[in-house]
Amino acid sequence: MLCIVGRANLYRFRAVARDALAIAPNRDGRCAGLRSVRSRLLRRNDETQKTVAKYTNCDPVSRSTALNTPKIIHTSAPNFVETPAWAPIDGVWRPLHGSIFKQGWSVEWHDFRLGRDLDWGRSFHPGSLEICLNFSGNGVLQSGHDVAIGPNQMAVYTAQKHRMSATRSAHSLHRFLTVEISQEFLRAQFGNELELLKPPVQQFVELGGKSPPHLEVRALPSSLLASRVQFVNPPVPEAARGTWFLGRVLVILALTLFREQEPGDLFCERYKRANRDRIERVRYLIERDLANPPSLEMLAEEVGCSSFHLSRIFTQESGVSIPKFLRMKRIERAAEILRSGKMNVTEAAFEVGYSSLSAFNKAFVEQIGCCPGLYPHVQISDATRDVDLGKSWRC
Repeated sequence: MLCIVGRANLYRFRAVARDALAIAPNRDGRCAGLRSVRSRLLRRNDETQKTVAKYTNCDPVSRSTALNTPKIIHTSAPNFVETPAWAPIDGVWRPLHGSIFKQGWSVEWHDFRLGRDLDWGRSFHPGSLEICLNFSGNGVLQSGHDVAIGPNQMAVYTAQKHRMSATRSAHSLHRFLTVEISQEFLRAQFGNELELLKPPVQQFVELGGKSPPHLEVRALPSSLLASRVQFVNPPVPEAARGTWFLGRVLVILALTLFREQEPGDLFCERYKRANRDRIERVRYLIERDLANPPSLEMLAEEVGCSSFHLSRIFTQESGVSIPKFLRMKRIERAAEILRSGKMNVTEAAFEVGYSSLSAFNKAFVEQIGCCPGLYPHVQISDATRDVDLGKSWRC
């Protein structure tokens, strides 16, 4: 930006000076012309400095998109302050990206414990629609009647001028993401397809604070179960985070605000879709705690089917059985730990749930192709290519 502005100033000086000298027939006239050039350039320099300040006194995302970004959206309650609502917590309340008062959306991360019940409703932004992805902890929202929210559930609610009552329960670990959306942002994004939104959401977009309060609690979609890791540590450069967060917010809105698909599809399609959702949830539950994975019976109860049916559909869809999938994920995680150098072989084996070092070594060699003790020092391609030299790689 500064290079461009400097080059533009040089071109302007040449053009203005050329015009001044061309119309000045003598030395005195030329001096007067150059004084005129100087005064004109000083005025233009002031304008240039204002332009530079406009595009450099902002964050990298704003600087890269300043010329192509639509007009900033402001909500109707810019004086609302959320910080006092989180004063009693023992842990983290962390705004991740965005501003509901400027961009019309924001994403926040919460990770804390409570010694007593928390008045959660104090944090709701008046005149907004909020989506809570609840990974752990329990709470109660009140909209005419009490509605509980528990682990691996999500809540969609509108915060009207008279805020909704909500509490977070004491003596438990609370981890959840909150996506806050303004009426103006929803109207800008979905104004041409309002009829596709759920009726309460459609009313909120059209009427804002005058719409009836809306509250919906349901199971967290399988595709969002593991989303907290990426939200807290986005897998993109700093300059790209604005675009990345906006994309993730739109994905969440697409999964939560639109009407359910009409029940006109075939039974076999619904059956396949239900099975895929079960498998995604099972994968998440296994990877969440590799050292202490749930049993087959616990997994089946969690996804709502028999253990025999779950085992069969998992093998059909994944190509491996549940025990083999668990072993693969354990070895992959152990390989990451060993490559990082944070733990030795024994510690890595115990970290991923192996109680027998010999069983860990055997499984590691079968999957990776080399002894776990040598893995941090060799290339995987070398270990897997030299099959005939297997003895040299083994413990």
